[in-house]
Amino acid sequence: MKLSRREKVLISILLIAVVIYFGYQYVPFDKVFKLSELEEEYSQKKATYDTMSQNIILKTNYEKKVDELSSEINNINMLSSLEQEKIIVFLNKYLANNNMDANNITFTDVAAVPVVTVSSKSQPKVKSTFENMMDTINDSSKTVLNNTKASQEESSNTQEIQPDSAQPQANGDLTVNSVSVNISFESSYNDMLKFIDAIQTNPVNIAITNITILSQEGNILQGTITMNFYSVPKLEGFVEENKDWIWEDLMQSGKSNPFLLEGGTTFVNNTSNSYDFYMSLKPESSDLPTVMLGRADDKARATYVYADSNVMENIELQFKKENNKYYYKYSTKNNQFPADGSWLEFTPVGSSINVKVYSSSRNSKVDSSGANISITNTSGLKVRFTIEDDDKTNPRVYFKDPKSVIVTRE
Repeated sequence: MKLSRREKVLISILLIAVVIYFGYQYVPFDKVFKLSELEEEYSQKKATYDTMSQNIILKTNYEKKVDELSSEINNINMLSSLEQEKIIVFLNKYLANNNMDANNITFTDVAAVPVVTVSSKSQPKVKSTFENMMDTINDSSKTVLNNTKASQEESSNTQEIQPDSAQPQANGDLTVNSVSVNISFESSYNDMLKFIDAIQTNPVNIAITNITILSQEGNILQGTITMNFYSVPKLEGFVEENKDWIWEDLMQSGKSNPFLLEGGTTFVNNTSNSYDFYMSLKPESSDLPTVMLGRADDKARATYVYADSNVMENIELQFKKENNKYYYKYSTKNNQFPADGSWLEFTPVGSSINVKVYSSSRNSKVDSSGANISITNTSGLKVRFTIEDDDKTNPRVYFKDPKSVIVTRE
């Protein structure tokens, strides 16, 4: 049937009307065009953006405060740690230089004491406020500031860097770690005065808290002297660069063994040319340090590094090849060789780098000393460890990446 022009127009109008009707009935125009919800979503996203921007600013201010605090702590004339073997080396030097004959040296346990009222009395074993600050600073690089208000408080007051669980004493005093040393001695009066003056003028803050003297025949005095050493912890990875500090000039060429007697021997008496390096692992009860590491055939022991504690010490050995020459360096928690962190050339004795480890069985249930060894090797040579007399059930020698080395246990 042929439609007239007028009929076509009417049918078109009818179809448009039907489409509009059904569209109105079934299409949710109220939701599609609900601008209030869009405005609310925009406001929420803008608030989130503003908060993130503010947190970035606060984090920058926080890191600036951390840097300032770290700089202040690093400039405090106190040690970064209190270790008996290093204090013994230090005292031995000052006693010998001033003709003081020490018959006995005793230590108290490490204690946290107030900075303002420094005392030699033992305190309960708690973390000092500086340690709490350092813990929070070290953790801050791994966490994000989640609370804007807390961030503002931290950026405005460096004391609030401490976690709530470790606030300082009620009187607000800062605390530092301290160890008290008592020395029984014999000397002349003038030599004793020289020793006291040397202690008081050295770069480290050491307090002489008590001196008791008994006069003997002639010019000889007998007495006891008590002094306190203090420490402030440094940031993780901190390396002491100030050559005036006592530990640096006593660790030349990597040597810092307080247990090695003049003209005495250490664990390496083997003159075999089969190894490049030697390592020794002992219990804490041994007269020797728990960990010793050095070059083979080093009779002067100038390349040795040491550790002495009843824990698994982290030991790092690094090897590389450059311009057809081989280089090495290694470190414990507190020592490194070379002392300046540079590389030292060596010639491997064979087609691989060979390390001999003299271990020992554990002598008690509380014997926990040992070595957790990590290797960084870009020399192109295999690194071989030969381990002798290690404990069969609870070895002292572990490797962070066993697949990186070849290990033989004898």
